[in-house]
Amino acid sequence: MKMKAFMPIAAAAMITMGLTACQGASGGNSGAASQEQEAGSGMTEITFWHSMDSVFGEITQKQVDQFNETIGKEKNIHVTPVFQNWPGTDALMAAMPADDIENMPDVIQLYSESVNLIRDYKRTVWTEDMLTTEGTMKKEDLMPGAVEEYSIGGRMIGMPWTTSALLLYYNQDYLDQAGVAVPATIAEMADALPVLVEKTGAEYGLNVRVNQYELENWIETQGASGSEFGNNKNGHEGYMTELSCVSNGTLDKFLTEWEKVVNSGAYKPSKDSINEEFAAGMHAMVIMTSSRIPTISELVGDSFNWGVAAIPAVSADDIGGAYPSGSGLFMMDRDDEAKKVAAWEFVQYMASPEAQAMWLEGTGYTPVNVKSQELESYQTAVEAESRLQVPYDVLMQSGISVIPAFIPNNSTIDTVIKDAMLSFGDGTATKEETFNAIKDGCAKALEDYYRANPIE
Repeated sequence: MKMKAFMPIAAAAMITMGLTACQGASGGNSGAASQEQEAGSGMTEITFWHSMDSVFGEITQKQVDQFNETIGKEKNIHVTPVFQNWPGTDALMAAMPADDIENMPDVIQLYSESVNLIRDYKRTVWTEDMLTTEGTMKKEDLMPGAVEEYSIGGRMIGMPWTTSALLLYYNQDYLDQAGVAVPATIAEMADALPVLVEKTGAEYGLNVRVNQYELENWIETQGASGSEFGNNKNGHEGYMTELSCVSNGTLDKFLTEWEKVVNSGAYKPSKDSINEEFAAGMHAMVIMTSSRIPTISELVGDSFNWGVAAIPAVSADDIGGAYPSGSGLFMMDRDDEAKKVAAWEFVQYMASPEAQAMWLEGTGYTPVNVKSQELESYQTAVEAESRLQVPYDVLMQSGISVIPAFIPNNSTIDTVIKDAMLSFGDGTATKEETFNAIKDGCAKALEDYYRANPIE
C-alpha cells in the first residue's frame, strides 16, 4: 500500500522527536547557488541540506570540508551544505508537489518521523539500491539497529548518520551514601528514590519528563526480544496506523511499574534545567539522551562521581537497552546521474569510520559505523571519557529488535503522551485515566491524520 500524495497536514507532523535526542537548529538558508559557483568549474556540484547548529554544525562543516578536500577533490565532486530550520522538511515539501527539482537537495538530513514524507516519493533514492553498486559501504559496517532504523520491508531507505541512546545518569556519591546500587528495574529504582532523598543532599531521587521518546523506549524494550510501540513493525513493514502497546499489554505494564515511581514521593516529573540541576546535586538520578554526556562532564567537573547506564527495565527479564535515536541521510534523484553518483559518494563518506568518529568527543553521539572503534581517535576519546562507550553497548544490547517507530504525526502523538504522563507524574491523574488519555488521544490523532492522508 502507498500513501496518497501528502497534504498540508503533514507539515505539522514533522516535529519533536528528533529534538529529544539530537540538536535542532534555528536560522535561515545559506546561498547555495552562489557557493556552488565559487566552487569552480569542471566539478559535479551537489547540495546537502542539514539542520545542525552550534557544535553539531561545526562538526558537520568539518565533515563536509574533509570530503571536499579528499574524496571530492579526487573524484571532482563538491558538496555545498545548506542550513535548514529544523526539521528541514518545509522547503522539500514545497518542492515535491510541483516536482521542482531545481529547489531540492541532492542529500537531506531527516529524522525518523519524517520518513513517511518520502517513503513513496518517486524521487527518493533508496540506499539499498545504491548498496548494490560499486562502493565502499556495506551493511555489516553499520550498527545493526541503526540499519534497521532506516529500513522498510528489510530495505534501507536512508543512511544512518547520527545516533544516541536514552540513558540513566546517576550521582555515584549519592548512591554510595545511601547504600543503593544502580537500579536495573523500575521497581528497584522506585524503592531507592525515597532512600536517596532521606540519606543524601538530593531534593529528588529522579528527574525525567516522560514524553513519547521516553515512553516508546520503555515500551519497545519489554519482553525477551522487544515489543512493538505501533503496528506493522512500528511502521517499518507498512504504515503505522495504531498503537500496538495499547492492545499488547506493554503500556499497561509500564504504567503499573511507573506508578511505583510516582508514589515514591521523590520524583520530579517536569523537566526544567535538567543538566544544571543534576550537576548542582539536586537530583540523584536523571534520564536523558547520551548526547548530554559531554555537557554533564563539563558541568559536573570534579564536584562528584557520576556514571551512566541503561534505563531501568520494566521487568528483570526484558531485553532492555534503548533504540537508536537520531537522523539519517537521504538522497533525491534530480534527473542527473552524475549528481546521483556524487551524492552516494558523499553519503558513504558521512557514514565512514573517520567521519563518524568526529561525533564522539564533541557531542556524545555514538558512531553508527562499528569500525570507528578501531580508530585511534575513537579510542583516545573513550580513554579520556569512558562513559562515551556506554551508549554503544546499550544500543548493541537491543540489536535490531528495538527501533524507532515511523509515527506519521509525531508532534501530536508526543503532545498527547507528554500531557498524560505529566498529569500522572504530578498526581492529578490515575493510572487508568493516564492509560485512557494515551489510548484515546493517540487513536484520534492517527484517525485524523489518515483521514487527511489516506492510504491507497
